[in-house]
Amino acid sequence: MSRDFEGYQMFGLPTFTTIVILGVPVFWVIYTGVFMWLSRGWSQEDTGEEN
Repeated sequence: MSRDFEGYQMFGLPTFTTIVILGVPVFWVIYTGVFMWLSRGWSQEDTGEEN
């Protein structure tokens, strides 16, 4: 069954706007977390101290 989302609102905003407003910060937090995890050993590479 398909739902008709036209006219559906959350926080008084259209659904797409709500998804964008909430989705961008969520994406940024995930992106930053992945970057920090992948770059955790960069200081060791710079000094040549490999484990």
